[in-house]
Amino acid sequence: PLATFLDFITYEYMIANVLKLISGAKAGRETLDLLYKCHPLGLFEGIGALTAASSADDMYEIVLIDSPLGQFFQRTEKKDFDEFSMEYIRSNLHKNYLEHFYDFCRDLGGETWTVMSEILDFEAD
Repeated sequence: PLATFLDFITYEYMIANVLKLISGAKAGRETLDLLYKCHPLGLFEGIGALTAASSADDMYEIVLIDSPLGQFFQRTEKKDFDEFSMEYIRSNLHKNYLEHFYDFCRDLGGETWTVMSEILDFEAD
């Protein structure tokens, strides 16, 4: 459980890094340069593959299938990447992340649930 809990801590940074790369690709910026500006806690095996993607759609496929963040992208449709702003996508993913983290902490119970439920409730607001 501790390893999973710590994974959840890093997922927020991973989401931020992936969205930074996607927004850079949508804006036509060089994704390799953006990769160097990513937060170190949000780096994961396979994030480099995102720099090889030629479009936001390609990045969506890579992230959905090959990353630890796939569980948060399941409720985000591919069309969302084209039709909605990055802020909308960010808030959707952050909501999915918080719901998963909340459920995980609730299932752990005990002192973890007591402390984290307040923190996650605050973060969700």
